[in-house]
Amino acid sequence: MIKFGPSGFSQDFEKEFKSTVDMPQWLLKHNLNCYEMAFTYGVNLADETAKKYGDLFKESEIEVSVHAPYYINFANPNEEAFAKSVMYIVGSLKKMKLLNAKKLVFHPGTMMKMTREEAFNNTYKNIKRLIEILDSYDDLGEFYLCPETMGKHGQIGTVEEIAKICSIDKRIIPTLDFGHINAFNGGSLKTEKDYENVFKILKSYLGDRFNKVHIHFSKIEYGKKGEIKHLTFDDEVFGPNFEPLAKVLKKLNIDACLISESNGEQTRDAEIMRNIYNVISKNN
Repeated sequence: MIKFGPSGFSQDFEKEFKSTVDMPQWLLKHNLNCYEMAFTYGVNLADETAKKYGDLFKESEIEVSVHAPYYINFANPNEEAFAKSVMYIVGSLKKMKLLNAKKLVFHPGTMMKMTREEAFNNTYKNIKRLIEILDSYDDLGEFYLCPETMGKHGQIGTVEEIAKICSIDKRIIPTLDFGHINAFNGGSLKTEKDYENVFKILKSYLGDRFNKVHIHFSKIEYGKKGEIKHLTFDDEVFGPNFEPLAKVLKKLNIDACLISESNGEQTRDAEIMRNIYNVISKNN
């Protein structure tokens, strides 16, 4: 089953509602059934507010995911940096319990001055250590860690790298950001076959788990070093286009929340994707 929703607060939400806890009401109005909350610069949401959110989302039957702080970098070989990254993950997971959220999206790491191989090996090793540490907690509940495919060449997060990381543990599932994948590879996603190849890579590492994913989608401007900035569906220069992906999602029976990250128009573009997918489903 595919669910659709936005990340964060679109500009049209802010014109109509004053309180962020009105988000479930906003999503129901637009017939959307998932949402991603971002802890971009730290886990600063008060417990009382998180509980209020969680109750409202549960009552509205809206699936919630959380994006962990951007400060996380499991490629960094420094032990103090590793401890801080673990702290951001643990803090996010504890807040997720109050939010009734199950999926935690995070950026795996950046290369810094290392080679890509060195940075990836550090990332893999440290996420394996992370799982061992999380197993020592008894108050985190059920969760999925969702490392994200990244759009800049200096970041760890190609499709194959994410697939390898997800092979560590069944609680790790991919966040496929197709805008990032397209930007990293200079516009590689054009046809259904291009999208199918992404899932073929996952299947080669994850077997039957290949169709359990979390998805981000937006058009993204890119250059020689990959991602530059997020765009909206109004853009006609940069991709990727959603329709071929929608056909592949239906064909492969993918189970996912599909989060729109369009710049300022994430609610509108989530509705557009839902409508495209529903038409394709009806015709097939």
